[in-house]
Amino acid sequence: MSGKILLVDDEASLRRSVSLGLLQKGYDTIPCENGMKALAAIDLFSKKQVDLSFAIIDFRLPDIDGAKLLKIIKSKFPSLPVIIITGYGNEVVKGEEMDAFLDKPFSVEDLADLLEKIQKKEGSAKKEEKQVKTEKSVGGYALLRFNKEADMVETYKNLYFMENILYCDATRGDFDIVVFMQCSDKDSLDKFMKDNILSLEGLESCSFINIERPVLSEVLNEIIGSAEDVLGKGRDEAIESTNRNFRRSASSYVFIEIEKEKLENIYPTLFFNDNVVSCDYTKGCFDFVLLMKGTSFSEIDSIVNNNFKSLDGVLRIKECPIIKLFNI
Repeated sequence: MSGKILLVDDEASLRRSVSLGLLQKGYDTIPCENGMKALAAIDLFSKKQVDLSFAIIDFRLPDIDGAKLLKIIKSKFPSLPVIIITGYGNEVVKGEEMDAFLDKPFSVEDLADLLEKIQKKEGSAKKEEKQVKTEKSVGGYALLRFNKEADMVETYKNLYFMENILYCDATRGDFDIVVFMQCSDKDSLDKFMKDNILSLEGLESCSFINIERPVLSEVLNEIIGSAEDVLGKGRDEAIESTNRNFRRSASSYVFIEIEKEKLENIYPTLFFNDNVVSCDYTKGCFDFVLLMKGTSFSEIDSIVNNNFKSLDGVLRIKECPIIKLFNI
């Protein structure tokens, strides 16, 4: 037996013992302590046309859970056999698109036998590149505040049905209404803003922030691009989320300002959070606009306070819970 194996586990002692044991079996093991390093390694192997024989993934990782990592790997390399390892039992990973499951603790002999069985059944892995979808339009957010005399219900109705407004939400907090607009080019978007938004009756203030593609390292850019479609973090999913069931869930906008030099560290944490429906990098008074969903507003508050505010480089966060103004 021989080949390269990607091993992803946050336990250093397991990585060392498995790597050493597989080396004695003829395998070259590439250990990674978290999901981001694993995705970066996979992209690097893809560019250098290095074949991987297997990926062995811990189902519980500190940054990206094994289910997400599995989906991304399988979307890019469907033929790469992936083995899930966990100490929580196979019921935890039931239904995932894994090729095999191994319960912790296990011996290197158990793992080697499993690799041999998979190798005989499926053969060598084949690589498949997934083309990243390119943007064909420009979009942005308008954060609107109205005076006390404004007819909010009528204004909301007018905005909701306007062409080029993909979604419109009434919110609590610093802004009364948040709208997302999309046009074919920047000039069309600017004209739409001037003709339809800035002329609204009772408008007290309007902050416009453009959506931009963040300048990331080549590896991280490819990781995020590949994950957008696989994990449903794209614009289509955000638009669909306008059909919210407010009796069973809560939705909020979260606006974040950061130190730009910390972007590479902050972006993956925001993007891969399970409660983040969409994560837009923007230019204007904020650097990120998140659309978040949870079972309650208190759950969203807890995630923001415990997971985002403590990030190195986060300067300011504002939450605007989405409210149900009336039935459309």
